[in-house]
Amino acid sequence: MVESRRENRVFLDPNHRDEYGVPLEQVNFSYSERDKVVINQMREGIIQSAMAMGVILDGEPTLMPPGSDVHESCTCRMGTDPSTSATNSYEEIHGVSGLYVADNIVIPFLSAANPTNSTVALAIRMADNIIRRNP
Repeated sequence: MVESRRENRVFLDPNHRDEYGVPLEQVNFSYSERDKVVINQMREGIIQSAMAMGVILDGEPTLMPPGSDVHESCTCRMGTDPSTSATNSYEEIHGVSGLYVADNIVIPFLSAANPTNSTVALAIRMADNIIRRNP
């Protein structure tokens, strides 16, 4: 888990387009100093745990690059303010009626737990809202 920071974001770059003229996504990401401290603590904890259990690690614990984790989230945040979030509380993109995001990327802050149950609950809530709005 990394600290949620405004400068870490995904956006469309109108100056870079694909072969169909669609703006390409760009990623701004870096670790904060606090993130680096936590990452180092985790690395040390892995080494100490392995030693305590008599386990021989097959290499130095390494940090996987952003995008390689199976729990990517928080890149299309849900919220009430379009200037700080991408979707409303029902996962509908601000200003684009009928366009929804059904994924854990809407979770504003990821906890230490696996986000699967939260993602499923949000998807069910979103579907219920769509049904209510379109009887």
